[in-house]
Amino acid sequence: MTASHLVVGPARHGVVSFALDLAASLRCVDGSTNVVRVEHWRDLDDAVDTIRRCDGVHLNVTDRLFGSSPADAAKRVVALVRDVEAAGSRVTVTLHDVPQPSDGGNYPQRADAYRTVCAAAHGLVTNSDHERSLLDESRIAAPADVVVIPLPLDVGDVPPRRPAAGARSVGVFGFLYPGKGHDEVLAGMASLPPAVGFLAVGEPSAGHDDLVQSLAETAERAGRRFAVTGYVPDDELAGVLHGVTVPVAHHRHVSASGSINTWIAAARRPLVPVNRYTVEHAERHPGTVTPYPDTAHGLRAALEYALTHPDSTWVTPGVASGSSSRATAQRYARALSRWHD
Repeated sequence: MTASHLVVGPARHGVVSFALDLAASLRCVDGSTNVVRVEHWRDLDDAVDTIRRCDGVHLNVTDRLFGSSPADAAKRVVALVRDVEAAGSRVTVTLHDVPQPSDGGNYPQRADAYRTVCAAAHGLVTNSDHERSLLDESRIAAPADVVVIPLPLDVGDVPPRRPAAGARSVGVFGFLYPGKGHDEVLAGMASLPPAVGFLAVGEPSAGHDDLVQSLAETAERAGRRFAVTGYVPDDELAGVLHGVTVPVAHHRHVSASGSINTWIAAARRPLVPVNRYTVEHAERHPGTVTPYPDTAHGLRAALEYALTHPDSTWVTPGVASGSSSRATAQRYARALSRWHD
């Protein structure tokens, strides 16, 4: 019995991209992976009959993809589980954006929602030991009930050609929203020459266009160039990331980071603050990130060093991934086979 992958949400969302890439990797492993695609949670009802006919379902879940609120999302996932179970199959889940106290006022509601989803699902996956610990610390799920399958990371053997000397920049990749680190990185550039620009590679999350205006005004006061690329198509992304002088991933409360892995897949070695997740990443994938102390001084010093030592921002030849796409797919195949057999 092979689980179908129900993928809910817009194609540009990182969780959706991960789910589609995972399904493609699984096809290379066992050749029989089916995908049921739903662009928005409001359209799930139209897919119920198709879902009921599946021999098991696997979901990649973050609350914002499944409802208008955490409670609404949990209610919808539980209803889906009941429909699938009534048809004689099971639902398993990979959890993303795991709740943590740094979520602020939304944390209790998100924790309750994830707790409800975990209680309903037949099998649970997180993409880091850190995420599994967060589930335990928030009493969402017991560690013994959670399988850790790291995010896939494919590292090229040879770095691309360095960009030609010219306008230098510090870049942050990913959606723009409060807490992603754009503010802190721009502030940390205060000791860098004004000619060093700041580049936000990505587009604002819904409702956060005001952050772009705030960043632009801060950069203007400092006499610094500032630009936002907007959405960058996959076939153009590596070229944009190669053009950044200093790559930074300053998301301090990350649970598992596709943004970090995207830098590395482009042969860049991003600066990352020391926290439980980045320590875990560095141990699993040595030589792929440059950690710095999670303080304002630590960030400033890391930026200054990287700007004057640009070779340190590129993955060196011979660095290997501790979890390739194929290895990740094999781990998922084993877990899904066990749960949906």
